[in-house]
Amino acid sequence: MWIPTQDEAVEMYARFLIARHRRGAARHARTTADKLLSRGDSHGYAIWNRVADAVEHRDAKSADVESVTALL
Repeated sequence: MWIPTQDEAVEMYARFLIARHRRGAARHARTTADKLLSRGDSHGYAIWNRVADAVEHRDAKSADVESVTALL
């Protein structure tokens, strides 16, 4: 049975949030992180911030691709 690594899980959640929330994906992940921190879950907070970072990184990469495509 395949068990994803933490990095793989972060990427999977990032892709899921982008598909579900589009432009609001990073904000949703940060809100989830903040809720977890307010409940004392610092580990969950860190993971969800990594998810938000992954979403933002993917957004930046897709913006670069779109700008190059527009020039062609």
